[in-house]
Amino acid sequence: RASVTGVFRGLVDIGEMVRAGQTVAMVGSQPVQATIDGLVRGLLADGLTVVPNFKVGDIDPRGCREYCFTVSDKARAIGGGVLEAIVGTGGRRRVTGN
Repeated sequence: RASVTGVFRGLVDIGEMVRAGQTVAMVGSQPVQATIDGLVRGLLADGLTVVPNFKVGDIDPRGCREYCFTVSDKARAIGGGVLEAIVGTGGRRRVTGN
């Protein structure tokens, strides 16, 4: 997470293994360090302006490079829930009240 407001610049690539404490990005002149060992699964694009506490990347402690290029379990569950809601209503919106 960013500690300051500034322009983001990544120093590692998606799919790269990192160690806790390693500087993985910069926000302005402030380093962003990995908090855990693992594989970089996601990272913001360079040049974006971020604010303090903004999530700038994702490190997966499982270390499986294949997971960088697949849909996460959480995203799949959310997508499935949305699909069930649409199919369950036949694509029609339900009106409640009065």
